[in-house]
Amino acid sequence: MKLSLLEDLVCPACAGTLALDPPTGDPAAEVTQGWLTCGGCSERFPVIKGVPRMLLGELRQGLHCGYPEFFRGAGDTPAATNDPSLRAQLATMQSFGYEWREFSDIRPEGEAGFRWYFETNPPETLRGKTILDVGCGKGRHLFYAAQAAHKVIGVDLSPAVDAAFANTGHLPNAHVVQADVFRLPLRPAAFDMVYSLGVLHHLPDPEAGFRTMLRHARPGADVLVYLYWSLDDEPRWKRRLLAAVTQLRKLTVRMPFPLLKAFALVAAVGCDLVFVIPHRILRNTRWRPFAETLPLKSYADSPFIVLYQDQFDRFSAPIEHRYSRAEVETWFMRAGLKHVQILRGAGWRACGRLALPPDALSDGTGRGSSLRL
Repeated sequence: MKLSLLEDLVCPACAGTLALDPPTGDPAAEVTQGWLTCGGCSERFPVIKGVPRMLLGELRQGLHCGYPEFFRGAGDTPAATNDPSLRAQLATMQSFGYEWREFSDIRPEGEAGFRWYFETNPPETLRGKTILDVGCGKGRHLFYAAQAAHKVIGVDLSPAVDAAFANTGHLPNAHVVQADVFRLPLRPAAFDMVYSLGVLHHLPDPEAGFRTMLRHARPGADVLVYLYWSLDDEPRWKRRLLAAVTQLRKLTVRMPFPLLKAFALVAAVGCDLVFVIPHRILRNTRWRPFAETLPLKSYADSPFIVLYQDQFDRFSAPIEHRYSRAEVETWFMRAGLKHVQILRGAGWRACGRLALPPDALSDGTGRGSSLRL
């Protein structure tokens, strides 16, 4: 953890100011271990392996299981929970922690994926901005956003933050925090852009998570999300295939992770043979119209490992929601976002912009100004 991150962090319990314990006199030091103590409520948060772990209550259970040596003798005992929603969150946390540790490297083709997600906000538009990545996983988008932005802070609930720190910790303008999207330990209205790609649909209440992340965006900030689609406007055979996958997920989310990883490999091989390779072969022939109807065609130009990882992702997360275009648009309208664009392609890439306050649109004469949203 870079000490400069303390300028952005606040206590997720009371929004109080945090201090490092033990303190360090070197402002350039990288803090690998310690505690952050809140000056308001005296809550303490561990810094483990360079990452501040800003979790409260029952969500700390995963920390104690994952880093027992750190907590030995620390007198920090998390509460147990019988709340089904919290148990599902903890299971999701463990699932993504395992996934991003197993598939932890940032591959060269990741830049193409980044540009696909950020089609509405290409790298040149990120220059000079302070950006929040909600659900950063192993840091694959965080890494590329940091190449252009002034500063990027990635947060994730899962132990994937260890992989994210390994991939981005060397970048002077990239920071990683383990935190709950519903209790983000960051100052409100502090970011020029907030994005969450492939994460919100795994939350117990996705729209509530969306509204929470918006609290940390400045007026006029850009907002970008990626959500799974419901295929409600796709052919019936695709909807039936999705329904079959959904039923199968009821079994796979209960599998031990090593067994699930083996299952995902088999599933990926099957998808490659049935959908991806035929698309790759037929897309430049007179059979192109048929090739364009095949599921998973977006993997045709990606290495097999990408398909493999995404199949693990598909079958591992306990919580999964899917949305129609109209539902995604409703999110943005209810939040009062302007200039909304929703792009189709293996899901919904939706972007918009927070409205500026009325006085920002005035030049002080009552006539307004040329500034546009």
